[in-house]
Amino acid sequence: MKRNALFLLPLVVAMLAGCEKEITVEVPETAQKLVVEGTIEPGLPPFVILTRTQSFFDPLDIRAIANSFVCDALITVDNGDGPVQLERIGSGALTPAQRDLLAEATGIDPGLLGSTDICVYSTPNTAVFGEAGRTYSLRVEAEGKVLTSVTTIPHPVPLDSVWFKLALQRPGDDSLGFAWARLSDPDTMGNHYRWLARRTNHRADGSVKDPTFISPLGNTFEDKYVNGLTFDFNFIRGRQFYSDQPEDSNEEAGYYKVGDTIAVKFVSIGYNEHEFYTSYDENVGSSGDMFGTPVNARSNINGGLGIWAGWGVYADTIICQ
Repeated sequence: MKRNALFLLPLVVAMLAGCEKEITVEVPETAQKLVVEGTIEPGLPPFVILTRTQSFFDPLDIRAIANSFVCDALITVDNGDGPVQLERIGSGALTPAQRDLLAEATGIDPGLLGSTDICVYSTPNTAVFGEAGRTYSLRVEAEGKVLTSVTTIPHPVPLDSVWFKLALQRPGDDSLGFAWARLSDPDTMGNHYRWLARRTNHRADGSVKDPTFISPLGNTFEDKYVNGLTFDFNFIRGRQFYSDQPEDSNEEAGYYKVGDTIAVKFVSIGYNEHEFYTSYDENVGSSGDMFGTPVNARSNINGGLGIWAGWGVYADTIICQ
């Protein structure tokens, strides 16, 4: 019997191999669309980034990234007192200090801003600087298309307190932990929040640990189940896209560390903005998961994709000790 089984095995393998069929999946071409990423918060000008969608098989390198930015658009912001045209800022003409400020304001990596000429739209005109409770209309004209959106800056909801707490996930670990906060949610339904943070202390080479604010996955939430309650919550340390920092690929990944200084930006946002950010996180979180359900980010841009978001910002600092 054993000899018969060994004899039949090559035959079975040959039969299975003969059943293989090469399958070619054709990805349909879709029309290129414009993508808006714009924010406005109290005391600051609006910042708008305009890019084009790319094909799934397009190359992803510095040149391709630079070419995806749209730098000849007409963009205006109106707070009810009349539209103000935004000016194009080219990162190639900025000093390193100015690029650092632009990186902090937009979330674009300063290395990218310095390696190629990236365009961002903004204005020094204080007439359209952000004010809590005010509504801002955005209009974008580019490449024969018109995109519009409206957002309101909510009044910020302050955190009661913020602190660092050891995670105690490993025996004897006395340095790694999470950022914690306590929130008293107002007794009115419909509050939506977003958490961003960055480490502002420096490395041995003098560079800041996190040049931009980072929003970890799952950072956006609402008061559907916590309306009017006071509760504690925590977040892991997020990582920048394509990070090559050692602490993002070793046992420190996801943790803050004793000695870190954390700048916290706790943002109040509207319903449509909440829908965009949560669906964006779902999209990013399911990438690479062959069993995951594809999720399209729920845009609030008419005529295009992306987000135009008013942020009601509460800022605080955590000293990790």
